[in-house]
Amino acid sequence: MTVTEAPVRRKTPGPALRAEARRGIGPWTGLSTALTLGVTMAAKADDWQGDWIETQSLLHSGATLLAGPLVAAAACWQGARDHRRSTGELWRSTPRARWRRMAVAALALALWAVAGYAVALAGTLAATWPYAGGGGPLLSLVVVDAAFLAAVALLGFAVGVLCRWRLAAPVLAALMYLVLGVPSYSESSARYLDPAVQYALWDRLPVWWFAPAMVAWTCGLGAAALTAVAARRRMSTLIPLAVAAAFAPLIVSTGDDLFQDDPAASRLACTEGSPQICLSGRQEHLLPQVAEALSGLTGRLEGVRGAPERYVDRLPEQRADDTWIPTPNAGWYLLRGRLQHTEDYAWQVGYHLTDRECHGSDSMDAGDGRVGTTDHAVANWLSGLSASFPGAEKSPELHRLEAMPDAERRAWLGRYMATRTSCDPSEVPAL
Repeated sequence: MTVTEAPVRRKTPGPALRAEARRGIGPWTGLSTALTLGVTMAAKADDWQGDWIETQSLLHSGATLLAGPLVAAAACWQGARDHRRSTGELWRSTPRARWRRMAVAALALALWAVAGYAVALAGTLAATWPYAGGGGPLLSLVVVDAAFLAAVALLGFAVGVLCRWRLAAPVLAALMYLVLGVPSYSESSARYLDPAVQYALWDRLPVWWFAPAMVAWTCGLGAAALTAVAARRRMSTLIPLAVAAAFAPLIVSTGDDLFQDDPAASRLACTEGSPQICLSGRQEHLLPQVAEALSGLTGRLEGVRGAPERYVDRLPEQRADDTWIPTPNAGWYLLRGRLQHTEDYAWQVGYHLTDRECHGSDSMDAGDGRVGTTDHAVANWLSGLSASFPGAEKSPELHRLEAMPDAERRAWLGRYMATRTSCDPSEVPAL
């Protein structure tokens, strides 16, 4: 009778990973990550809620500069577990491979960190969705931030294995905050190697390979650090290190070109009729609110010769007969999808419309201030304000402008508009 041996089953990390994920500091890391990002976003909700770009920019900063050092410190504490428990000799006597045990422990904590980020991300996007207009969140930035948190978990775990100092975790968090924050002030293209750098997303989009390159860079470094302390064959460290080193020159050499012009942001969306109100295609949904806020100003200029034909929120797009209007960004002017401080918004447009940009002009400096007071009076009258700031009295020029009959005022404004870019005081009509 022939006896056949049962096939040897290779152990899979599944049960070990589930066991590691249920205990230890992993669940607390995920909870702390979610709470840190959630509290940070909630505290500044007025600055981002209602705008996708502002939302992801602030979440990106929180995930890298706050959650990143937090996850690194937690992973460092987890990596030093054997040192604190004095179980290193015991583990070396077991048949379970050392690299597998460490990899499972580090991976469990990395997954919890990513899960905490995912919870904060879901809550943030849900809070923005009802108020934001077109577009949506950038998936590439989500992938990059999640991969970064996983990478710092691997890196922090490796530091914990190597360093037996009990204060290693908080020191590592402080050092990582500095390492991530300082490059943001640099103008060099190498700053893009810093996962915490602020990206120019208002009118630009990352290239298609941005996310894979950043994931390879950050996770390559994290995997190399873990492999160096866990693998039996140290030469295997060169594999993830080579991956990171291969993508680093590509990121640096590309520099600002990692982001290209967003077609939606480059497109102008304008109202019908005359004059036109034009905003970036990303903010097309705000056109009715902006047009309503400027209705008083445009109504006062109706029938005035030389009045602007378009109001544009981008200076490079302006023509000779255009004037600038503020971009309704989240924060001061935009709150949860609604335009705020409409009087101030209209005053900014009126002020720019009458700003001659004659600073340093000898002829204007030699004037008696009549042109300046006239310009301020016109700006205040156009915006419907009685004065430039609350509590101030109306100027005599504003009184005279308000007292003019409509036909006479339109004729005077026509002469004024013809000279609103002039720096010669003698050309500005008296008021």
